[in-house]
Amino acid sequence: MKKADSHDPKNKISLKKRPGAREDIFVDKGQDPHVPKNLYVTPKKKRLPPWLIPLSIIVLLLLAVFVLLPALLSDVDVNEPIATEPPTVTEPEIPHAGQGDRAVLKRTSAFLFEEPDKASPHICELLLNEELVIRDTSRRDWLGVELADGISGYVERDALTADTSSLQEENAVMKVIIRDPFKRVMSHARGGTLLIEAPMGTVLYADYHNSGLVRVRLPEGEQGWMNTQGVFLLEVDQDLPLSEDFAQSFISTAIAFENSPHVPGGLTRRGVSTSGIVRLSAFLNGLELPRTVEQLMNVGTAVNLPQTSAQPAIMYLRPGDLVFFHKKSDAGSLDRMALCLNEDRLLLSLHNKSSMQLIDFDSREALELSERIMEVRRLAPGNE
Repeated sequence: MKKADSHDPKNKISLKKRPGAREDIFVDKGQDPHVPKNLYVTPKKKRLPPWLIPLSIIVLLLLAVFVLLPALLSDVDVNEPIATEPPTVTEPEIPHAGQGDRAVLKRTSAFLFEEPDKASPHICELLLNEELVIRDTSRRDWLGVELADGISGYVERDALTADTSSLQEENAVMKVIIRDPFKRVMSHARGGTLLIEAPMGTVLYADYHNSGLVRVRLPEGEQGWMNTQGVFLLEVDQDLPLSEDFAQSFISTAIAFENSPHVPGGLTRRGVSTSGIVRLSAFLNGLELPRTVEQLMNVGTAVNLPQTSAQPAIMYLRPGDLVFFHKKSDAGSLDRMALCLNEDRLLLSLHNKSSMQLIDFDSREALELSERIMEVRRLAPGNE
């Protein structure tokens, strides 16, 4: 028998094996079972590795997600406005701020400082879109400014913009005043991204109104959308009317600030002062009041409380009265102010508390303050 050529893959390979006494092996009848026979193995055909097909599928899926799908979507405008949205206008070029120029606040809020230093005392807090005049540009990070009521101080330069287009009443359809603690202004009428939060008391102008939505003008030529819940909608040249029951409405607005964080000069729910509460609560009920404690000591009419030993002077206060207390060591120096509320309580900040507090007239703190009353002013608008 010829030897198989090991170099030819078509030839069978002979394997020599001794015979064994196994009944399950078929034996040719014509062959002696005791004679060694040849066994043959056919060479195994070449096949693809088992991992190659799954890997190919994964690669194809990745190509579809990261290459084909973005190419298909590139022809679709995902920011296409809905039917209620009119065409947007071109944003104006932002001018440079100079001495004597008008400017507006472009942040949610910012503090007016006594000096160009964050460690200096707060004078008051400014709100989004509030107007001011630039008086000093000599510092790199600060601008000296003057407010409409004559108060002067310093604001961080990057909080302001000289683009005052958001203050223009021309082509506006209504005035929007925020009465919620904060109102979200979005990039699109239905959803979009958050552009900014407008705090309570912010005044904006809308150039479009439809289906419970308004489009408002923001500083630096931006436009944003908000729904009409939690806002006052007025004519462009209209101011909020005086509430019919001003005293009760004023108190109801102010009491919502209980437990809000206390920040000197603060004017938002994230940090507020007693003077800030009084100013906001009066404004939302149709009465303009000044910003600072010193200025508030001159509003309304002065009230002379009885000086008797029958009961503490604080017991003669009426709801809505503004009460000013002097320091323990100096009767001529102002210490703090409080607002008298219903049910014989005061709303104020205490030195040992970090939030606005309500205290009863017969509490230890109130009785101690009763001996330091410096001034009482009664607003009573419409009844003077």
